[in-house]
Amino acid sequence: MDFRRLKYYRHNSLILVTSGDINLMAAIAEVLAAESYNCITESSGEKAWEIILQKRPAIVIADWTIPDVSGLALCHRVKANLEQPELIATYFILIVETLSAKQRQIGLDTGVDEFLSNPIDKSELKARLRSGLRVSALMQSLTWTNQRLLAQNDLLDALTLSDPLTKVLSERAFAEIIPKMMQQFKGFGNYKSYPFLGVLVINIDRFTQVIESYGEQIGNEAIKAIAGRLTHSCNANSLIYRCGLDEFVCVTPHTDAQRCKQLANDLIASIRSHPIAVSSGLLFPLTISIGGVVRALGHKKDSSDVSEMNFTELLSLSKRLLLQAQKSGGDRAYIE
Repeated sequence: MDFRRLKYYRHNSLILVTSGDINLMAAIAEVLAAESYNCITESSGEKAWEIILQKRPAIVIADWTIPDVSGLALCHRVKANLEQPELIATYFILIVETLSAKQRQIGLDTGVDEFLSNPIDKSELKARLRSGLRVSALMQSLTWTNQRLLAQNDLLDALTLSDPLTKVLSERAFAEIIPKMMQQFKGFGNYKSYPFLGVLVINIDRFTQVIESYGEQIGNEAIKAIAGRLTHSCNANSLIYRCGLDEFVCVTPHTDAQRCKQLANDLIASIRSHPIAVSSGLLFPLTISIGGVVRALGHKKDSSDVSEMNFTELLSLSKRLLLQAQKSGGDRAYIE
């Protein structure tokens, strides 16, 4: 570890000394003060535990024989705290009168990092503190690194749930989110106030001709523009997924069936109203077709039909209706 970082850590780390022996605490505190350590002393084990929870000292020096809570019990609280696992990085030094092999085994099994004999040898104490600070600083650094990695993993997970081109939800998100969303339609989730569920499958009419005539880059620009219009025209509680080259799925709750049909018409109008512009200066008068299903929800907690909702069948029916809309010339919505 870099010396400057260790020096900074030394002057900004707290050391807690706890013992029922006032003279012993004073002797240790005197050594710590002479070495310019930041130190707190406490004669009560319970109060020492409160300090540990509040101030998170880098090192705890505890006497095995504290009257109310022994140093060994205090160490167990620190090292086995499942609610605050970051405490495991605390370097724990246990003071003993005479260290037997049995005591050492018990202490190490409990999580003690180092032992000190009483009476205290000043040179030994200083060496233990230097070692403890190095280990504590390393553990803290590893904790920070791990937290950053977890945050990066969360970000990567979030990115994989978003389609990189259009920024709407991805096909992976569709597979992961929809089952959880369906559970909320049982009647006690975020969507309990909506009696209808709409599933709209949206496809860009004759889009393969655009790709064949103008290439993939122009096609990507057009898809991106269409995704933006769909997102802008949807309800705030709707979820839009890209589930193929030129296909989107909109899953949306509604207060009545007519609103879902109106949403489908609004989406079609948002694409039809203005040609799609791309960077080359071309304007494409593109249209979309929609096949959709509006499903009435019972919101009965004891209803297995509501809990499962057979979403696969709804999606399959929507795709069949989409095919009918395309065969009828496109630029229209068939909603059942």
